[in-house]
Amino acid sequence: MALSPWLASILRHDAPHAWVLRHNATHSSRFYPMDIARYDRQLNEYLHLLEYEALDGADTLSRVDHETQGGLFIHLTSAIQQSNWEHFITLLSELSDDSEQGEELAQSLAWFPVSVTYSFIQYALEHSSPVVQAAAINASAARGVDLPVAEVASYLGAQDHRITIAALRYLGNRKYHVDQLMSLVNTLLTSQHEGVRFNAIRAVLLLGDRERVSLLQSYVTQACEYTREAIQLIYPLFDIAQQEALTASILSADLSPTIKLYALAVSGDTGYVPTIIEWASQADYARLAGESFAFITGIDIEEENLCPVIEDEDESELQNLDNINVRRKQDPWAQAYESDLPIPSAERLQAWWSSHQEEFKKGQRWIAGKPYSQENLNTIATEGNQRQQRVAEIALALSYLGSYVHDLTLPVGIG
Repeated sequence: MALSPWLASILRHDAPHAWVLRHNATHSSRFYPMDIARYDRQLNEYLHLLEYEALDGADTLSRVDHETQGGLFIHLTSAIQQSNWEHFITLLSELSDDSEQGEELAQSLAWFPVSVTYSFIQYALEHSSPVVQAAAINASAARGVDLPVAEVASYLGAQDHRITIAALRYLGNRKYHVDQLMSLVNTLLTSQHEGVRFNAIRAVLLLGDRERVSLLQSYVTQACEYTREAIQLIYPLFDIAQQEALTASILSADLSPTIKLYALAVSGDTGYVPTIIEWASQADYARLAGESFAFITGIDIEEENLCPVIEDEDESELQNLDNINVRRKQDPWAQAYESDLPIPSAERLQAWWSSHQEEFKKGQRWIAGKPYSQENLNTIATEGNQRQQRVAEIALALSYLGSYVHDLTLPVGIG
């Protein structure tokens, strides 16, 4: 039976918005696997409603604007679910060069099990659009699709950097070590394109060539698009003394406090907790300082009552801090999710740390209140918040056989 006009109207707006909520959540330390699973279930419910509507002869999907954020995902995923090849092919032909549309396509191709999506992935891999091809490679990595060596070689040698980067991430994430591909990857270490060069370094490190770690040094002390990821990669490859020297060099570099606080979080060095607390006293960076503090200690700042009461006269300043456009004028490294982070009291953080610092042994890294170890990292990689999961997965993949990197933005969905 067709939905009522009222429900159909809600569905056309809520289904794309559900994708937006899920996508944003995958980048935020406020969300855990159970939260992402809840968004997955919600999206699946919307997709099932659209499928039932189509079987009943209704066309609610046509009322979903595929050019709005999340709309393309809903259209593509519905086309795959309903085996509507005509609609799928039309959507790909209309795809722009926009990277976000590529993300929505990759997530659509990775949403269902390979038994459902395989032919769609294969079609996308052979498409003329670099955005489509790159999305299909990313989906293949997420779903464990084994691409032929010759095919991967052709992607590595592609003229468009987006295809090459996707192929490099496929190799690194899946630890796809094939001797005949390594010579190609090594040539890309000196590519003129920064994204290709960085992802080639990332690939060889994940594939076990730890000697190349020095190539990351400039990425962590000079801000660029890949600085955060370089920080994730470099710490697990250094011993404690090297980590301490690295942290000191990052703190003395001409970098945004946003990057410095992230580096302190990833370092897991409790010796820098007082520095984090100092930043908590600065309104512009208090939220991020609280995030870094929680990243290391594993506490929930709100549950521990470490946030001050916001007075009415402070509301206008708080609204300014919550405006991402205002924040990015102050600091281009600001991220949209920051406005959702709690604002800690520096004094309360200090009081908590004074009471608990003896629980954190010095001379080792800490994440989510646990010392770095294979067992703890495995737990955090599956149970930690989204930002902790990323760091834990990279550390595991760099240090232990049988550990791989997953793109947390790509959904597992029904499968």
